[in-house]
Amino acid sequence: MDIILNYVRNHKTAEDTLKLVRSYGVETYLVKADVSVYEEAGKLIDTAIKRFSGMDILVNNAGIFFTRELTELTPEDLDRMFKVNVYGVFYTVIHALPHMIERREGVIINISSIASSVRSSKCISSPGRVAYVAAKSAVNGFTKALAADLARYNIRVNAVAPGLTKTELISNVPNLEERINEIPLKRIGLPEDIAETVLFLVKNDQITGR
Repeated sequence: MDIILNYVRNHKTAEDTLKLVRSYGVETYLVKADVSVYEEAGKLIDTAIKRFSGMDILVNNAGIFFTRELTELTPEDLDRMFKVNVYGVFYTVIHALPHMIERREGVIINISSIASSVRSSKCISSPGRVAYVAAKSAVNGFTKALAADLARYNIRVNAVAPGLTKTELISNVPNLEERINEIPLKRIGLPEDIAETVLFLVKNDQITGR
């Protein structure tokens, strides 16, 4: 399996990840692109296809998180939240689909959030998360509708909805220790946990629309 790694700002982290993946003998390349911009999302996908003569798997994991009361949200806040968390998913998929449809196979994994689930009432009821919850709920709806639409092409689409995970995003989570104590296992997830779930969904060809 060959991999294209996408990043926008943190070049050092991207380089560190590149070295780690390559240490396993995987051919890997970095591409700097802002997926919230239609043309840059296209550049990312085109680079992957030209480099590897096709695309089998697309994982949409670009995302931002911030809290703000609804009455304090500006149009710029909403635009930023939805451009990265929702439009970015649409844009990469739009550019990748013609190639997957032509090959009549492919896997798309979208990273959502447990906050988008009505069952996680504590996540939803936390003040200031309306825009984030709405954006991730849009990703869920997109995933289910797209899965139904693309099954005829043997293209599977699923979403992974992590809870608190040890990434840069948790620096914006208020009352972090209190939130961790509410988790039954009393610990947050690791990026490796999400990666294992993604890998499971990639390998299992009986699951789509989840």
